[in-house]
Amino acid sequence: MENLIIGNTSQLSYYFPEDYTRVSSHNINFEELTKKNWDRVFLCFGESRKYINDTKIYDEINFYLTLEVIEKLKDCVKSFVLYSTCELWNQYDGAIDLSMPFNFYPSPYLHSKYKISKYIMENDEYFNVFVMFPFNFNSTYRSTNFLFGKVFDSIINKKTIEIGDTYFYRDIVHPKFVVDQSINSHGHRVNGSGRTVFVNDFIRDLYSHYELKYEDFVIENPHKFNEYEIRKEYYFKSQKNLYPYSKLFNDTILDIDGKIKLNQSI
Repeated sequence: MENLIIGNTSQLSYYFPEDYTRVSSHNINFEELTKKNWDRVFLCFGESRKYINDTKIYDEINFYLTLEVIEKLKDCVKSFVLYSTCELWNQYDGAIDLSMPFNFYPSPYLHSKYKISKYIMENDEYFNVFVMFPFNFNSTYRSTNFLFGKVFDSIINKKTIEIGDTYFYRDIVHPKFVVDQSINSHGHRVNGSGRTVFVNDFIRDLYSHYELKYEDFVIENPHKFNEYEIRKEYYFKSQKNLYPYSKLFNDTILDIDGKIKLNQSI
């Protein structure tokens, strides 16, 4: 059986094997999709934009559309993977895992993710839907509305950017890590490394790799920008380092190198 990705322009979509089928989440052709039997369907679509006026769209996409897709495809799908967020534990300090109750600072986005995650996990009929809770992941497909989207664009195109406060720790992974765990999961899962990264050091390391001076390209303006609503420093509870800093750095460099080569070929 084949595997299907719904959300062909999502960050995660680009890191699945090439032979996976990809479709857009807009105007899904359910009649065509139900003609096949699918091994696993990855629900990679979702509404996560920060600057949005109609907050009802979070529920419309992250809850109602997600359930609609599952219901219409469930008879021809062996299992689904649904992506939620580790932010549902963002009021904790320190290590978190699935055994801990959700505890988060409210926002329309997080409320929609809470609703769908709770609904799936508490209803036995969705036994074949595995919820992933990824920690922060970034790639060169990230919008420049987000911190690392700005940073990558700055490095690739030698642009000066303004950013907010990055002097804090986060559990940071890469889309490739999340995808690898998603493919091999047979239950709900938090996708974190089990370690924290000092965000400003990570950004400086990226500039240094390309022999760019951080101070020449980055203006720190914490009063103007608030890319991260920094309240707590939390991370996935794990005795093992599941995704070392060296791996995060190398996977990120591969992304940036790929975009630089693509720009040079155009």
